[in-house]
Amino acid sequence: MLKSYAGLFQKIPTSQESIKRMEEIKIIQINEYELSAEQRAQILALLKDCFPGYFEERHFFKQMPQQRLLAYADGTLIGQLGLEHRAIRVGDQCASIFGVVDLCVREAERRQGVATALMRTVEQTAKSHDIDFCLLFADEHDLYRKLGYTHTKNNCIWLGIDEGQSIGLIERPVTDCMLVKRISGTIPWDDTQTIDLLGHLF
Repeated sequence: MLKSYAGLFQKIPTSQESIKRMEEIKIIQINEYELSAEQRAQILALLKDCFPGYFEERHFFKQMPQQRLLAYADGTLIGQLGLEHRAIRVGDQCASIFGVVDLCVREAERRQGVATALMRTVEQTAKSHDIDFCLLFADEHDLYRKLGYTHTKNNCIWLGIDEGQSIGLIERPVTDCMLVKRISGTIPWDDTQTIDLLGHLF
């Protein structure tokens, strides 16, 4: 599956220069298994530039995401994110989520609406398919707060992965990096609930 979102971003409020730049940007949504060797190499190069020391030989950290959103300008990859679709448990209820993984933008293209466009594309897809929440883990919160995400502090359960091996279930509070945004539905989410990710922490 390959979806293109060229021309989606003219409504993003920004400077005239940034508007012109956004009109030149094309975002595609692609299954991970459909990536070409060239695309994987481009993603790895971008991740290495944006997250020094974390991505040395492979284009994912703990596990491959199910999909990628790739932002191109003049044929050059300038931004990307991984997308996880899974069920998780929020307290005693099962919720459908999109998990956002490793959002990054090339340094020269930052603060021009590229990251916002990628996130809005995720949310547009989520709304079209009745996804309950968008969820991510990030050290920097400013962008996500501006987009309506809430910093939440929950006890979490997930499958630990280290150096390509499962190391068992981990349960502990996650207090500094979890951000969530309701997209649809009425499932409650508050800091008193345990969040079972039913898989690895992305």
